[in-house]
Amino acid sequence: MLETFRGRLALLYIGIEFGILLFSALLIYVFLSRQVYQNMDEVLLSHAQAVIQDLEHNNSFYWFSILEAYQRQTGDSLELISANGTIQYASDKSIIDAGGNGVSHALGQAMNGSAATFISTESLLGKQNLRVLAMPIHAGHHIVATLLVAHKSSEIQAFFKLLYLIGGILGMISIVLSSWAGYMMAKRALRPIKIIQKTARKVAQGDLTQRLPNHAKERELQDLMEDLNSMFESLESSFKSQKRFTADASHELRMPLTILKGEMEVALRHPRSEEEYRFIFKQHLKTVSRMQYIVDDLLTLARSDAGMLELQQQTVDLSLLLQEVGQQHLILLSERHIHLEMEIQDDMEVMGDSSHLERVFFNLLGNTHKYAPEHSTVWLTAYVQKETVCITVRDEGPGIGLQHQALLFNRFYRVDDSRARKKGSAGLGLAICKHIVEVHQGHIDIESEEGKGASFIVTLPLSSGNPSHQARLQ
Repeated sequence: MLETFRGRLALLYIGIEFGILLFSALLIYVFLSRQVYQNMDEVLLSHAQAVIQDLEHNNSFYWFSILEAYQRQTGDSLELISANGTIQYASDKSIIDAGGNGVSHALGQAMNGSAATFISTESLLGKQNLRVLAMPIHAGHHIVATLLVAHKSSEIQAFFKLLYLIGGILGMISIVLSSWAGYMMAKRALRPIKIIQKTARKVAQGDLTQRLPNHAKERELQDLMEDLNSMFESLESSFKSQKRFTADASHELRMPLTILKGEMEVALRHPRSEEEYRFIFKQHLKTVSRMQYIVDDLLTLARSDAGMLELQQQTVDLSLLLQEVGQQHLILLSERHIHLEMEIQDDMEVMGDSSHLERVFFNLLGNTHKYAPEHSTVWLTAYVQKETVCITVRDEGPGIGLQHQALLFNRFYRVDDSRARKKGSAGLGLAICKHIVEVHQGHIDIESEEGKGASFIVTLPLSSGNPSHQARLQ
């Protein structure tokens, strides 16, 4: 039972309930006993004062009859001790013998002139308990005797026994009900944990479609189930992405390997001339270069995912970098009669790695060379906006539909698969651009309409506008 939360909670309830009942019983006993003694003492004192008043106003010859009358009237035990210690009257057995040293001490105080001394011979719940009052009797200015008045507390003892019997029964019922309620509450509260456990086991076995039914009434469990469902969705999405990535990577590498294998088999079927072998090797070299390009891109993405993308933290003159990238693409674009317009603001500096940033804009301008139509214009603009620099690469190409824009930065995603393969695209360039930009604490967006070209917008924080940027990159 102690190994389960429900059992421990039930035992905790029992312990707390028992402690409360025990403490309550002690308080009740203390306060009730004090009140009982107070009431009893008031009665004893009134009886004793009445008796002593009669004794002091009558001749000692009549004392016996007066004491007999009061004893029959009140039912208390009376005992009269003279000043020399002789017992002159005792209604039943001696109170001194029943009380022992306590009564003797009270008797001595009364003989010395104490007005009233109260004492109990045992505890309030004792079977033979007596509440004793000792008061002196005066004749003139002298103490001639002492009166002892004793009252038995047997009826009080019976009352307390009944009270604690009823309290004990009710306490046991309360403990049983509390432990049962604690056990059932814990069982009900842990029911969603069982559901979570079953679902987690199914997910661990590979069924990533499992979700938790969020029917819990407790807000804490609702939040927990929502977080777990979000985690399961992320796991499923990550697993699907990984499977798709593996399949796409295998497909991309299988095609050039198949081509390379086929060409080599054809080349080995019969002897060829040196020129023919040279031509075949050039074709093979192009195929190997394409495979190397894909592998390098995959390695870059893998390092980025693992947080191992190496960045040199230095101030980068972004204005100069963009101008150099644009100049390098002028000849390439002019081959297809594409005009490049550059509007780049001077003295823009960012923190980061110049080679990785250069790769971003090489990829973006390289896409305009692949997809922009001949005799069109490409714009490369960069300007400062508040504490960031905004770089835009815009073309007059066929544009990208809205349904493709959200997926465009996914790995191996192509808007037109057949057309992209003809142009040598593996669908990794934009994914790499996104990773590099995000590592530099920036973001990349696309604005496009079909038939109206596309604009890729890169936003990076300025080093001068954000001094903490370098610290975040390290």
